[in-house]
Amino acid sequence: MRIETEGVSFLPPEGSPSQFITEHYWGYAAQPDGGCLEYEVQHARWRVWNAKRAVFSGNTAGLYGVEIAETLMQSPDSAFLAKGSPVTVFKGTRMS
Repeated sequence: MRIETEGVSFLPPEGSPSQFITEHYWGYAAQPDGGCLEYEVQHARWRVWNAKRAVFSGNTAGLYGVEIAETLMQSPDSAFLAKGSPVTVFKGTRMS
């Protein structure tokens, strides 16, 4: 992956795609027996930069299969860079 950013970093606006992606505070993991684990994630809000250009290259078909590779080789609908932070992941709770 490669990204070129433009402008200064900012906190994503309420309801924006970058806020939706960076502010996930719950995670879910499929279990081998078919159940699901829900876990809480805590971190500070992440600042983002808008992308001027974003590219994904490499052996995508070999890594992910032909169908996903075709999607990854298209121009993205949106792209941004986020400055992460330390993250706390709490013990999960089985949902089913």
